[in-house]
Amino acid sequence: MRRLYMEWKRRLELLGGLATAGLGVIVVIGAVNESQQIAQTQQEPAATGKAFVVAMILYGLPALLVALGAFTHAIKRQPWGRMLLIAATVFLVVWFFLSFPVLAWTAWFWPITLLTALAFLTSIISLLVRSEK
Repeated sequence: MRRLYMEWKRRLELLGGLATAGLGVIVVIGAVNESQQIAQTQQEPAATGKAFVVAMILYGLPALLVALGAFTHAIKRQPWGRMLLIAATVFLVVWFFLSFPVLAWTAWFWPITLLTALAFLTSIISLLVRSEK
């Protein structure tokens, strides 16, 4: 009975990591699209490469690290996966609060808020999963 309960938490951790990664990809694609639309409006060449790199550094890579950490901790049962998950979450939370004054006025407020909240929730779930002895 206890083993099923542990498996349920591990599945929830993995699902949270995968949802965070999916939302990270959506945010990166949205940032590149937004950059192209702004360049079209101003009739300038689009800097999609630069937008992609910045979005990947700020949102995509941390979201993928959350997923990798959740996978490593939940499935592979490696303790360093939890540390990777928590480190990526700390980055996302700090960046969220640093960018909040600007972010609050954009259309991407809710997706980025959900991305950060999912990463935070996944980290909390990973702390609830105990390692087997």
